[in-house]
Amino acid sequence: MSDAGNEVVADDEVIAEAAADEASLRNKNILDLPVRITVSVGGAKVCVKDLLDLKQDAIIDLEARIDDPVDIYVGERLIARGELVEATDDENGIGVKLLEVCGFDN
Repeated sequence: MSDAGNEVVADDEVIAEAAADEASLRNKNILDLPVRITVSVGGAKVCVKDLLDLKQDAIIDLEARIDDPVDIYVGERLIARGELVEATDDENGIGVKLLEVCGFDN
């Protein structure tokens, strides 16, 4: 046991409190880590021959319509779906308005 002022505190309580504080700090550090979000607007299947023939200004037709929802990924995990919108902080930029959050358990 250790003596903290007039209050006597058991060593295992001090260790448990320190461990909880350390775990809390670790979790805060994890929550502050940046992650890359990828927005997928669609895909296309092309033959290798056609792929090798691509030149500047070529257009690849996607298997999606312009108003279809886009998929939002963190790594390989689908986390949401949304629609493309004009960015609020850049008049020439684009953003994504979330329509559905898929969660992190799929």
